Amino acid sequence: MTISRLEKRHGARFSGIYRVRQPLSRIAQNGSRYLSMFLEDATGSIRAYAWSENMDKGFHEFDCVELSGTIRSFNNTWIANILNADRVAGDVDNAVQLIPKSICPLPTLLEQLDELVNIIRHDALRQFVCAVLGDDQIAFPFVSVPASRQHHHCMAGGLLEHSLECAAMVSRFVEFPQPELELALVGALFHDIAKTRTMRSVGKLSPIGYVCDHDSLTLEVLAPHLNILDDQCPDAAIALRYLWTWQNRRYQRSMPLLTIAEAIAAADRISSGLNVQEAAFRDQPDWKNFASFGENNSFWRPRLALQAKG
Repeated sequence: MTISRLEKRHGARFSGIYRVRQPLSRIAQNGSRYLSMFLEDATGSIRAYAWSENMDKGFHEFDCVELSGTIRSFNNTWIANILNADRVAGDVDNAVQLIPKSICPLPTLLEQLDELVNIIRHDALRQFVCAVLGDDQIAFPFVSVPASRQHHHCMAGGLLEHSLECAAMVSRFVEFPQPELELALVGALFHDIAKTRTMRSVGKLSPIGYVCDHDSLTLEVLAPHLNILDDQCPDAAIALRYLWTWQNRRYQRSMPLLTIAEAIAAADRISSGLNVQEAAFRDQPDWKNFASFGENNSFWRPRLALQAKG
């Protein structure tokens, strides 16, 4: 049960897997030890307390815990009383729902991300996506950093917005067989995943971002999860590697081996272009049909007002 779906009723029982935030071991006025924390997921957070001494299990920030408890009201605020809790080891099925809402500058996009994962039917591909999004070292920056320093989607959370836009565009190419379309969805979603290493925050690159292009790091970032996919579905792992590297080949073919690669490349350009074009015209009057953004981006919006025939 997600935080947003908790029944706000005194004594209501609940259970689920959540993130631990700000865990503190404290001592009450009567000398009893208790654990104070927040429980958080992609939908929200709630303050929680565990009063049993057996509950002090050394939980750390962002630990995933499976727990059960009850809801109570205190000072017009809903609080969770934790009865049982254990740290979750290994992968979880609901990886997106366990990305803390507070670390995503555009939290409404987490719901879109969850919906995208749910439409992937291929078991191995779905497990791959869930494993990547369940890897905090990748997922946390993926939902929080910008997509570029000064170009497109250059605000906090821009990488997630751009990635979802590309995946949404690719999903509309119904001409592709379903298995190839799902490969394209995953390819589009993670085509810029290495920016989790090269981008630090708005307007800032990481040290490696100053010396390495993000495209050269994609396979390195995803290597642990691609290695597992190699065992589950070798062709899927090979295809994804190709989709992320085909444009970097020294001897380029006139057409890529997989036509879905063209769809991903087109979606990338369109999403980037629309975002920069919108930024260029954002503060311009309606009558102005030329605008620039940065040093090398100029745009024209043609005047095509319909005129009634006399």
